[in-house]
Amino acid sequence: MSTARYPDCTNCEAPCCRRQFMEEGDRWLPLHDIRPIYRDAGTDVRIVGWEKQPDGRQPMIECAAFDVAHLRCGIYASRPEHCRTYDCREDDPDDWRARPHCDIARHRRMEASRARAKRR
Repeated sequence: MSTARYPDCTNCEAPCCRRQFMEEGDRWLPLHDIRPIYRDAGTDVRIVGWEKQPDGRQPMIECAAFDVAHLRCGIYASRPEHCRTYDCREDDPDDWRARPHCDIARHRRMEASRARAKRR
């Protein structure tokens, strides 16, 4: 049985808005570089975790404009460029760091279940 390369996004909870690390080129962005990007877009970020990197601690951030109740962006028209261009399908789903927010095992079980249902 083959598994889908990418997760089923039907029930996505927008982890890219709620639990993300920001990088640019080959460097991780510190909070003092992240915050102005969001403030220019009309919002701010909250730190929800940390990851140790060779050059120091990397903040895991959550965008304050994310509407949890409706799972949508509150500043969609003015959202930062990295939000406009990000596509999680470009991440490697087998790299645990690619989507620490996704339950890859759950997605694979869902894909297997769908494949079994199609064979019936």
